[in-house]
Amino acid sequence: MSLIHAEYLKMSRRKLFPVMLLILGALMLLTAVLFFVVIPAIPEFAGDSPVPERPDAFVFGAQQVAGQAWWFAVILATAVLGGELSGTAWATALTRDSRKLNHVASRLLIFSAASWLAFLFGTAIWAAVTWLAADGSGAPEIAQWLGLVWRFALIAVAWTSIGLGAVAMTRSIGPAMGIALGFSFLDSILAPFLGPYEKVSLTAASNAMFDVGGDGPFSVFIPGADLSLTQAIAITLGWSLVGFGLTWWGLQRRDA
Repeated sequence: MSLIHAEYLKMSRRKLFPVMLLILGALMLLTAVLFFVVIPAIPEFAGDSPVPERPDAFVFGAQQVAGQAWWFAVILATAVLGGELSGTAWATALTRDSRKLNHVASRLLIFSAASWLAFLFGTAIWAAVTWLAADGSGAPEIAQWLGLVWRFALIAVAWTSIGLGAVAMTRSIGPAMGIALGFSFLDSILAPFLGPYEKVSLTAASNAMFDVGGDGPFSVFIPGADLSLTQAIAITLGWSLVGFGLTWWGLQRRDA
């Protein structure tokens, strides 16, 4: 618990987290305003707007956060751990507690929790705009909101572990971010066209958990539309374990 508390204190005192939070909030605000204010005002869409109405508009916002805000977890993990590895912070931490597995687990927990809170914050920004500007009425039930909460947690853990794995293997912030971002790009490109890969794709799993596409006419072209919730959870947990394993192995290969 002392390592977890120490990581929490370090995270709470960093300026990086609130700055990234403001960036994510601004992006979600602009996207929500585009969907619910700008697009409905365009004459071509008058009376036939493709924008969902309440209460589905709230869930649509959560889908946008899940599909777009993965970069938050990647950047946070690579920037913080990469900064520690490039200086003396990691070596100093090991002199106080040499159990690298515990160090990795505590960082994964705190970084994932921070990213999870960011996802909730982005969804709250979207929900506020939806409540004020979207057509329709009502809101999702409590059970549906809670379902979104634990789904965000799984996505946060998966992308955080991938970011940690990348920086542990490279021990450099720039290349680690490049690897993680490249993985996301390839994952989203390969999933729609390679059926076997879709069964292990993190993008497909995220889509399946948040029911992106649903029963729409183009759902067959969206990776993950055919995956069950159980399969999606298993894929997400699998990538989390891969990232955690790479992090531990990368930090074991040589001393800091």
